[in-house]
Amino acid sequence: MDLQYSVQQANSCGGVFQELIGKWPPRRDDMFARGKSLLPTMRLDPTRFTSDDLVHLALEIFLELDLPALLGVEVERLQRFILAVRSRMFDNPYHNWVHAFDVTQTVYALSLRTGTMSRLSAWEKFALLVGALCHDLEHPGVSSLFLEHAADLAPYFKGPVLEKHHALRAFEVMVDREIGILDGLNTVEYYEFRGNVSKAILATEIARHKDYISRMDEHLAGHQNTAPQDASKVEASHIDKQFEMEIMIKAADISNVLKPFSVAKRWAIRVTDEFFLQGDEEAARGLPKTPACDRETQSRVALQVGFIDFVCSPFYDRLAQIYPDIRDSVEQMQENRNMWAAYTDESLEAERSLCSSASGSLSIGVLTRALSL
Repeated sequence: MDLQYSVQQANSCGGVFQELIGKWPPRRDDMFARGKSLLPTMRLDPTRFTSDDLVHLALEIFLELDLPALLGVEVERLQRFILAVRSRMFDNPYHNWVHAFDVTQTVYALSLRTGTMSRLSAWEKFALLVGALCHDLEHPGVSSLFLEHAADLAPYFKGPVLEKHHALRAFEVMVDREIGILDGLNTVEYYEFRGNVSKAILATEIARHKDYISRMDEHLAGHQNTAPQDASKVEASHIDKQFEMEIMIKAADISNVLKPFSVAKRWAIRVTDEFFLQGDEEAARGLPKTPACDRETQSRVALQVGFIDFVCSPFYDRLAQIYPDIRDSVEQMQENRNMWAAYTDESLEAERSLCSSASGSLSIGVLTRALSL
């Protein structure tokens, strides 16, 4: 089954029933200890853990910040929320539960290293982590542009297609009567929290990427006369907290290139698998093929090199000027860029079994059927 939680079920009345989200699983203490030690780092490879391992590690991130106690959120409700998010992550090669966890863990690690966590209130920390966990909720494994071209799907989406969908679904889950992790907020606090989360999720829309680079340029230009020894402190302390949350989640969303090459390589296979499945679906529907999704003309290796050169490097180079403590991660990205030079698509395919690529298929077929009911 492509979807654990179809759109029809997501739209159904009533709560998120226990039989749909499942029970909180037993914990494998050895894997939990291994993962916990890596949570503050950029070295954790979630593809090496089971789905159940990852729900325990996701909860641990909230617990390490003491957020349930500080916010009065019952741990059992937070557990149900994490299970509900997992149940709404579809079986795509890339945009799946493993990616949702990966972005959440990377947001946590980057926010600790940059000092962002220390500048946020408890509810802002919660908003950042919730936004990361839900940033691709119910992702169908195709792009917003695909959905705009698909006549049978277009009426169901508006604006920055997928990101708006992810944000709306996130709050449907959070306010569900069986989850209710926001029950302690009054009306004003609720809408402030909703704004924090929604803006963070919408920041991951790739069409807005250049806007964020421009905003970082403006921020850096405003502090260009800062004394070198004080630069990082001044630049970080003067950044708007909402903007800081948004660039943290953006940084985490495209962070595969910052990870050790063995990890980055696994993600590269997964994402290009999903791209090429979209291209196949476009061909089957008679839609124009998205250039990056055409398996007949595109190279997996070239896509990764181009992504680093034209998307990631301009963003992370600026981010490292604001937060010098992440420069080692940017250096890792450049090392990865050099490593790709030794690869061809054929050599990458030869390592596929070692890279543990997900075998999922696009969720778009089930999504179509669900929306047509």
